[in-house]
Amino acid sequence: MDSVDWWLRPIAWLFARRPDLRDRSGRGLLRLGNRFYVLLAIVMALVGAWDQFVKPFSRQLSRDNFDWLMTHRPIPYRPSTAIVVLDIDEASLAALAPEYGRWPWPRQVLASVASRVEAAGAQAVMFDILFADPDVANPAGDAAFDRYVAGSSNSFYPVARLNPLTDTQSKVPVSMLNFAEPDPHAGQALNPGRTIALIPPHFASIYDSTRMGTHNIHPDADNVVRWYDNYESLAGYRIPSLPDRMARALHWPRQRQARSLINWPRGVAPYTTISYVDAFRAAGRNDAAYFSRFAGKVVLIGSTAPSLNDIKATPIDSMHPGIYVLATALDNTSRDRFLRPVRPLWIWILEVAMLAASARLFVRATRVTAVTRYFFIVPSSLLLISLLSVSVSDRLVDLSLPAALVLLYFAIAKTFETQLHAFVSGGGVFAATRREQHEGQLQIACLPGTVSKDTVRGLQLRADACPIKVWEPVKSGLGVTWAAQGWILWRWHVPGSDPGPEPQPPLAWRNADPAPPAGDPFDLAHVIAAAAQSAWQAPEPRPSPEHT
Repeated sequence: MDSVDWWLRPIAWLFARRPDLRDRSGRGLLRLGNRFYVLLAIVMALVGAWDQFVKPFSRQLSRDNFDWLMTHRPIPYRPSTAIVVLDIDEASLAALAPEYGRWPWPRQVLASVASRVEAAGAQAVMFDILFADPDVANPAGDAAFDRYVAGSSNSFYPVARLNPLTDTQSKVPVSMLNFAEPDPHAGQALNPGRTIALIPPHFASIYDSTRMGTHNIHPDADNVVRWYDNYESLAGYRIPSLPDRMARALHWPRQRQARSLINWPRGVAPYTTISYVDAFRAAGRNDAAYFSRFAGKVVLIGSTAPSLNDIKATPIDSMHPGIYVLATALDNTSRDRFLRPVRPLWIWILEVAMLAASARLFVRATRVTAVTRYFFIVPSSLLLISLLSVSVSDRLVDLSLPAALVLLYFAIAKTFETQLHAFVSGGGVFAATRREQHEGQLQIACLPGTVSKDTVRGLQLRADACPIKVWEPVKSGLGVTWAAQGWILWRWHVPGSDPGPEPQPPLAWRNADPAPPAGDPFDLAHVIAAAAQSAWQAPEPRPSPEHT
């Protein structure tokens, strides 16, 4: 039992006490033979079909695989140079604190910079700041901001969508959302009286502009942001996100699906970023040359300051500023570069193909060592396909489950093949007990190498009373040592016992002398090899007349 893996020792213990169960189990493995690999592939394919088409076994496996792909793909997504972030960072908060306080600032501070950016020819200005309440301490600042909004033609503002479970408590009907539009894909009639819970802007000028959209970010169950909500379909209306509302205004491609998988560039801050205080001081100097850098750009005004608590966990970083999440969604929207997962049917077809190839490897291989090298080659190939798919295209070929199933297939098939070989050759949990070796006589027989494997396996299946073990002549490994002798068959024969009917082809059994020490597999192998050599060199006995 010392040579048996730890997890097989309970089975070895049971087989040592029940040799009949040991032999029946081994013959069961032998009867299954290559059918096992085919049946296992079918079972794994059905498991994969259930995962792809009915209910995923583990969404987290796909999530973790996606996160790994985003950080390890050899050709990362290149961020748009047309997006610029005006960052209300800690330096800006500290610099303007003596005059305006840390936060919130009077809104003329925002209007003064935004108006100069627009005047410089910016394609659009997007605020990642809610303007839900009046600034009662600075009414003049609100008036200045209101004038800016009224005179703007390409600025966009967020509204906060509240929990849909509270929609029934709201008094805001969907028909009041002048930035929403009928959803042609909703499949239902408009219900303008349906209420919706959200936080609208305080400024009437923002409402009148209709340039609004939701800016909510919804993480997955593990609290990591991977998807972006393009819009919400409610009561027959399409309620756009900020990027989707900008896409409608600026004639960008619009996403048909409500949610899209974000195509993440490498790095937390991949977009051109300018500290807000620098732009504010340039506005105070009337520095037109400074603002010329914003011509033709989409400018986002938001904050990376940790004190403002706009931090998200993403595949790129667990402390990802929300403004850059919004910038990435805007970038994906403007260039129609969201990732598009491949349809589950194609994933399953590839999975079936890999399982079929794996089954063929095991069926055709003479020994498990011949397929060992494929144990990692096949899953690694699947991983490489996934990496290439997100590196050279916007398609996500998520092969995490197929790779896991192929690995599981190899592990189970390898275990089966190992135990089958152990039964055939009399090793492992199928080794003879010390009692069998002590009471029995080791006998050896040889068959020509031209005898088929099926014939030899038939001998083993029919040897109920006295199990026959086999060394196969092969052209590699240790089998080369006895390849010239053909098949080596051996058994522990108890003198006086009935060995059963004469097998076909007939076997000339010879006693091995001297008998090996009980329990020593190395001495046993040495005695078998020596006895087989003698048996091979001796004249072949004539079969008895009744068996010719």
